[in-house]
Amino acid sequence: MKDGSFAIMVRFKHLGITYPVKNLTKLYGVKTEKGGFEKLAEIRNLLSQNIDPFVNSDGTLNDLFYKKVELNEKNQVWASSTIKNRLYFYNKHIKDSIGKMKIEKIKYEDVMKIIDKFTLNQPEMKNQIIDILRPIFKEETRKGILLKNIMNDVPKYFRTKKRIDISQRTHISHTDIVQKLYKAIAEYDQANKENIEQHKMFLYMILLTAHRYNEVNLLEKKHCDLKRKLIIAPKEITKTNYDYHYPIPDEVYEYIKNHEGGRLFNVPRGGTAGRIFHRILVKAKIETINDYSLSMHDTRRLMTSIMVSKLNIDSRLADYCLEHKEQNTIKHYLEFIYEDKVEAYEKYWHYIRTGEIKAKSTTEANQQINNNDKLDYFQKLEKLVIMYEKNLITKEEFEIVKSKLF
Repeated sequence: MKDGSFAIMVRFKHLGITYPVKNLTKLYGVKTEKGGFEKLAEIRNLLSQNIDPFVNSDGTLNDLFYKKVELNEKNQVWASSTIKNRLYFYNKHIKDSIGKMKIEKIKYEDVMKIIDKFTLNQPEMKNQIIDILRPIFKEETRKGILLKNIMNDVPKYFRTKKRIDISQRTHISHTDIVQKLYKAIAEYDQANKENIEQHKMFLYMILLTAHRYNEVNLLEKKHCDLKRKLIIAPKEITKTNYDYHYPIPDEVYEYIKNHEGGRLFNVPRGGTAGRIFHRILVKAKIETINDYSLSMHDTRRLMTSIMVSKLNIDSRLADYCLEHKEQNTIKHYLEFIYEDKVEAYEKYWHYIRTGEIKAKSTTEANQQINNNDKLDYFQKLEKLVIMYEKNLITKEEFEIVKSKLF
């Protein structure tokens, strides 16, 4: 070297790639020619595993993940609910296994060990790992830290079994399931005394509103308009990133009213939430067939089925109660209002509480008679929309015919 010192230099080609001259003495402290050959063999072995031995990343996978969370929160790329879910999942399933490793040291096999811990019936859990790791590996590949993004070799997972209908998982009717659960909630006592009331109210919300676990669990008192008995769930905690408006059930009104503020419920995902729902299934004596089970998410199917088949509520209005959005062209011409949702919920709640179908008021009966023509209008409009979507008529023809329906 220019300063009179000696260094072991190497230039080599491996797997079709010619690498520039490397100073092994400076990089690894190699001082002899024999040591240089040994180090070169080690380098080639690492390159064969898609690990770049000449690059050293900044920090561990934990450092990269938490930095990404902080950045996405600052730039509002992720909703607060997404951040909480990602942190919970990462800390539980990834942190202790590969979190302390530098990203260039993580192998495909290391990732697959984590993924393979979940069963074939848990594709969502497997995909959660991919969704968390793939962007991190992609970014480090872009920066040149990695020669290859191993996450590109990990495929997305899909359910191998079709979701089983509730009627195939239990011989108990939908109505009996919900009514048994409703009565059992009042008798719930399998928790610490300070948590029993909170768990009851959480279960009432899940059963009577049929909203998703996370959207209920993240509700705060500030999201509730007690004067109008209205919940306004902000888009930050909803799956569709829209604000949800729905009524407060009488069963939880006093609990919310007397709450000191902040989070209304604190029922951690996984163990706690699963145990609470399982306890209420046992108390309600909901027996299932073979190894099948019911979940909190099934309350959404139960409510929709009862609303449509027992209470004759329009299926699209039932979807609207679940915050499903109307699809295709019909969504532009058919719009429900909040009062429609309240009426549907009240019919459902009355039926669950009493087992009776709520009688129509004189006003509602008269309105139904006056709405016969409107119903015919919607039937015609649906046919018109189908013709337009199949390109059987032009947009101009569609507008002309539609205007004649009014």
